[in-house]
Amino acid sequence: MRFTSGISDAINAEEALENACRQVTEQLGGASCDLACVFASTIYRASWPEWLARLHARLAPKVLVGCSGSGIIGGSQELEWVPALSIIAAHLPDVRLFPFLVSPDELTRSSPGGFWVDKIGASPEAHPAFLLLADPYTCEAPKLLEEINATYRACPMVGGLVSGGQAAGEHLLFLQTEVSREGAVGVAMTGNIAMDTIISQGCRPIGRPYVVTKAEEQIIWELGGRQALAVLNEVLIGLSREDRELAQRGAIFVGLVVDEMRQAFGAGDFLIRNILGLDPASGAIAVAEQARMGQTLQFQLRDPSTSRQELRRLLQQSLGASQQLPPAGCLLFNCTGRGKALYGTAHHDVKTIQMVSGKLPVGGFFCNGEIGPIGGTNFLHGYTASLGLFRPAAPPARAATSKAG
Repeated sequence: MRFTSGISDAINAEEALENACRQVTEQLGGASCDLACVFASTIYRASWPEWLARLHARLAPKVLVGCSGSGIIGGSQELEWVPALSIIAAHLPDVRLFPFLVSPDELTRSSPGGFWVDKIGASPEAHPAFLLLADPYTCEAPKLLEEINATYRACPMVGGLVSGGQAAGEHLLFLQTEVSREGAVGVAMTGNIAMDTIISQGCRPIGRPYVVTKAEEQIIWELGGRQALAVLNEVLIGLSREDRELAQRGAIFVGLVVDEMRQAFGAGDFLIRNILGLDPASGAIAVAEQARMGQTLQFQLRDPSTSRQELRRLLQQSLGASQQLPPAGCLLFNCTGRGKALYGTAHHDVKTIQMVSGKLPVGGFFCNGEIGPIGGTNFLHGYTASLGLFRPAAPPARAATSKAG
């Protein structure tokens, strides 16, 4: 297994394509390109079917998938709102790839189970790993994720919602040599490949956990038998002056526990969601997720320091895991609210990845929503870095023995 990464910030799209292709071709060293992931700035004014055909002529990928974005990630760079093109090209022996395109009309008619097995082509028993890229204006992403989750249980997925456009039709989705402006594209991967995921939501718990004792859909009325807003105010009063100021600037969120079987909860155990509104009259809190009675909730704060430390810690835990091969490449899907908007400097997350991993090939883009698993279920996130770290599922000798058997 070999992953390569190429990126160019040439103003001309043709020059950017040539530069990125040359980088990955040199790194492949004559090995076949089985998968090419292409991420291109929305700033380029190009005839993308023509450029994709040129890319196919240069790399001859078996599968090409990608999209446009407001910011492009590759190598050790995060290039936001400037012309840029990034390619991740991978040589994947003993891996099967199942590319797919989902139209908005298909999604209105879809249902969990056989529809998605027929559409994607991969067997749920093969436990595929997924890459998914969706247009936020024309794809009902929550429905898509819910149905793929139900069909392919506990199968990891990374990706994101395309960014950079202001209306339907302004985003690009790439699949092979075709360009779509609606729906979603993706690829399922089976065989001798494993995808370890890191979901860095950049939040730290504050106060203590509470049980939701009264809720209706996205409205939380009571926490621990008390008005939810009264509980929130109590938590805020108990914070330091710096943390209260952070909360007042809008950096406070709710964390909903996904796996209630855990005895204690910490960072990484929560699905982080926005607080949509407060009702002083009723004491209710509206959140951007369905809340259920009996669920554990803890308020959260997001800040650059927490985000920086969490990503480094999660990378160290993943890369230090015993009895597994090291990753060969990484796909990074970063929220448009991270990058310079969060840290004040460019290239922060990708440099953190390479600092911990040792120059791991990285590619990706800045998203309008990031896809990744929490507690074995794939969710759509915000303000998140979603990473897919790819490695062989088995050493070469073991894989060959398995194949022969």
